[in-house]
Amino acid sequence: MSYESFWKLHDKILPYLMKASGYQSFDKVGSIPNGRIPYSVRLACAIRYFAGGSVYDIECKYGVGHTDVYNSVWNVVDAVNMLQDFELSYPDDIEKQKKIAQDFKNISDAGIDCCAGAVDGILIWIQRPSKKECEKNGCDPMKFMCGRKGKFGLNCQAVADARGRFLEMSIVFPGSTSDCLAFEGSSLYKRLEDGLLLQGLCLFGDNAYINSYFMATPFSGRTSQWNDSYNFHHSQLRIRVECAFGIFLQRWGILRSAIANRVTISKTIALVMALAKLHNFCINEESEEVSAPVPQMNRRGTTTSLSPSLRNDENNIAYRGGMAAVPLIEVGEGSQEVTPRVLLDGGNHFDDVDRNSRRRVERQLRQDNQVLPRERMRDEIAEAGFVRPIPIPRRH
Repeated sequence: MSYESFWKLHDKILPYLMKASGYQSFDKVGSIPNGRIPYSVRLACAIRYFAGGSVYDIECKYGVGHTDVYNSVWNVVDAVNMLQDFELSYPDDIEKQKKIAQDFKNISDAGIDCCAGAVDGILIWIQRPSKKECEKNGCDPMKFMCGRKGKFGLNCQAVADARGRFLEMSIVFPGSTSDCLAFEGSSLYKRLEDGLLLQGLCLFGDNAYINSYFMATPFSGRTSQWNDSYNFHHSQLRIRVECAFGIFLQRWGILRSAIANRVTISKTIALVMALAKLHNFCINEESEEVSAPVPQMNRRGTTTSLSPSLRNDENNIAYRGGMAAVPLIEVGEGSQEVTPRVLLDGGNHFDDVDRNSRRRVERQLRQDNQVLPRERMRDEIAEAGFVRPIPIPRRH
């Protein structure tokens, strides 16, 4: 986040930050021994904490108390979630849906023009919830355990666009829930069944989801040449949500290690939603990467340095709570994108929906004699002659 973007964000959330932190008029400042903590400092503390910074480092850097750092964090979370401009809800505006599909078409080698978003799941890693927290949520602690990952967490379903921005996010199920069930339990799924998408558009997901008129999945098992070619070009677009998760966790290092069990489930959900909204803000501001330290003029007309304490933050992330952080792994050979493979597809249980159930759903959808998006795209790719590129062998 650039210096200018920081102040733009500050100005956007200031009214809500004042409300969340319990605004006091300036005539009462005298009752505060060291004066009021500026809202810009509260925002800076929160962003540094989200990025993985240590509370002890932050309190020394900004000259605030230990408790004030945590208060600032949750005040900013509340303020960001109050702002309607940052709301995460898949657009029902047809023109916006067309724009999303056009952005995907621009990066598709096969010119696929019907992708209206890429969907996938990720595990929000948390420590084992307390007995009190489990009773509050009405489930056993092991419901939060994702067996495939060996971690406690929450199943987060998200839809991303071609630029890696989140169009929708849903966190309503514990980590043991499959991606298919978590997606079908989201409000977006109900909207999709009610005809949210423009006819001809669909979401792209992996085989953890069910192929339908609003969801295109890959062909499974041994496939024909054109099915395989479709799978390749489908993956080329679907991978955008994986890249979005990679950017998301790279930017907000707090999510690369387990969130402490003293943080309630509801506060964890609020935290992740706020971080997703800030993630979109950063991409919109075109500040995905932190540049080298550059002298900048602040609002007082003096020079300030933007040099981040990246090494200290990375060390804090790696050993937060005595648990090693998840690594970020490259998407593929020669790619500069990275993904959190250890957390990706947190509920990707392919066996939860057997083949007969999938076929039964597809037969039911075909009763109206409409060709599903997957078959239509496969036929268009075959007609145009697009094939899976032959990989170039490595030279040793």
